[in-house]
Amino acid sequence: MLNIKLSCVASLMSEEEIERKIAVIFATDVVGYSKHMEADESSTIKNLRACERILTALFEKHKGRLFNTGGDSFLAEFPSAVSAVECAVEFQNAIKTRNDSEYTTVKLEFRIGINSGDVVKEKENLLGDGVNIAARLEALAQTGGITISKGVYDFVKGKTSHEFNDIGLQKVKQNEFHAYDLMLDQSPRRKIKTKKIRNKIYATVISLFLIIGFASTYWVWHTSSQGKTDQLAYEVPSVPSIAILPFKSLYEVQGTDYVAEGISQNLTHQLSRSSELFVITYSSAKKIANEFSDPKLIADSLGVRFILDGSIQRSNDDVRVNVELIDTVEDITILSKQFDGKANDLFNFQDEIAGDVFSNFKVKLAANLIGDNATNFYSVAQMQKILEFRENFLKFSKDGHLRARELAREINLEYPDSGQANIALAWLRFQEVMMGMTDDREKSIEEGVQYAEKAHAIMNDGMSLIVGAWMDLFSGKSLEEARKKAAKAIEIEQSGDVISGAANILLLTGDPLAAKQQFKRAMKVSPFHPVWYANRLSEALIMLEEYEEAYDILEELVSKSQENGVNLREKSRALVALSFVESRTDKLSSAKNRLVTLQLINPSFSAASVKNYLGMVSDKEFLNDFLDNAVNLGLPEK
Repeated sequence: MLNIKLSCVASLMSEEEIERKIAVIFATDVVGYSKHMEADESSTIKNLRACERILTALFEKHKGRLFNTGGDSFLAEFPSAVSAVECAVEFQNAIKTRNDSEYTTVKLEFRIGINSGDVVKEKENLLGDGVNIAARLEALAQTGGITISKGVYDFVKGKTSHEFNDIGLQKVKQNEFHAYDLMLDQSPRRKIKTKKIRNKIYATVISLFLIIGFASTYWVWHTSSQGKTDQLAYEVPSVPSIAILPFKSLYEVQGTDYVAEGISQNLTHQLSRSSELFVITYSSAKKIANEFSDPKLIADSLGVRFILDGSIQRSNDDVRVNVELIDTVEDITILSKQFDGKANDLFNFQDEIAGDVFSNFKVKLAANLIGDNATNFYSVAQMQKILEFRENFLKFSKDGHLRARELAREINLEYPDSGQANIALAWLRFQEVMMGMTDDREKSIEEGVQYAEKAHAIMNDGMSLIVGAWMDLFSGKSLEEARKKAAKAIEIEQSGDVISGAANILLLTGDPLAAKQQFKRAMKVSPFHPVWYANRLSEALIMLEEYEEAYDILEELVSKSQENGVNLREKSRALVALSFVESRTDKLSSAKNRLVTLQLINPSFSAASVKNYLGMVSDKEFLNDFLDNAVNLGLPEK
């Protein structure tokens, strides 16, 4: 995958534009981060930030430059191997001292890998084998330890007082390197044989399984072999865990990018409909794939074991789709396939790919899981319009809405019986009502109900039930009916969008405990989730009077800027919530200052704004208390 990314970079830049150099790369991440997050999310985040401050200070001290982060992982370059090694030693010792303290609530541990090699500079980021091998060394390192390449060892031997342990030649995928452990006080001496022979054996075994037609037994065979999962930096879910990466468009043909994007999204949607798989939300997979090219780094960042990657080549109506299913723990490809056909064959390819994944994991196929009802696209052209519709709809702006409305009309005229067309129209009606962009609110709600019901009848999907539940809330129907639809949606589809949508419905209909549980579940499925997930979770926690956890979430949210993904609307909402929490925990002065800050950054925001987004909360006593508190602390009523 790294070679593909580099070739793409090379195709876009002339040789003169490519900046190459030799760099010392420092890679580190938290061991067992997902497990810590599951046990205590807010404390884990707080302790990670403390560790990050230690690391940042040491980078500055030793002239290191942080060039990439992935949540709990950090990549930096250094001017010399000696400075990188000394920084690593000081950091691990500082973390050990911190963890030995009785006041450290979550004792995070790190692994560090250091390599010297050739890299390509792309703006402020670094790419290439030099970075890739550093990441491999980090994965090889012991908990609380440091592992370096021979190149780094040759530079630092005799220039530091540290002891090193030769652990031999290592081969991981296309990378072969000689590695050394730096012996800290807490580092046991170990001997690791090269993985070369073992990988060949595993590859041969798997190939034989595929040849004789037993690929469907892979998951059962894999789970019976204990010991491999102990090497993971995350807790493996009880079901196969997978992320579908954005398929690469290998030819610059108009529309190919949309096609690749659509297939990746559709596969994520299909696989998310099985309760026997843990599937990362596509938006999170896309985000981390833009930061890293190595499957192991991507898998570790997302907390999954398996990666589905692919590419699409298109020339006029002719297409070729290549797919790979990678086990990042065993470091093997368990499925590799190529499909050739016409553009409209893509949907058949998509179903076959999904079927192959289900087969490899020995997962039962539910009704309507594969086939036309799963995604209900009639043509590539329709899929392109649907993706453009979603892009504009999610802007949640007047211009975005008007363009989405235009596209929805075109889609409906061309494909009136399409489930995708009808759900697009349902969401459009939802947005009209939410943004006050309809002249006839009741008519918009009525039409939204009709479109949602028609979409669900065609596709039997989760999102049509979510928008249907929203329409129930808008129309003032039974809250129980909206909750039933939310619960049914989660049964059908376990995607982050559906789970968070259901959680929002549960929050508004008076079940904050269930909402809290589902928001946390959505955050697992979508680790790089939209900021509103955290905002709504904090509101559920406030309703449950779990103020400490709500405070930690909101404090982190309001400290972020728009550049970090927090828009003005969400930041304003968070400041009001934070003000409420502080007023309930005897921090009145700070609570008032929050609203002063709010008026400075968003003068038009008022109690009426709060009522606009919380007005459908069924607990009117809580709503009135929340609004009165904001007004009493200085928020204008209108």
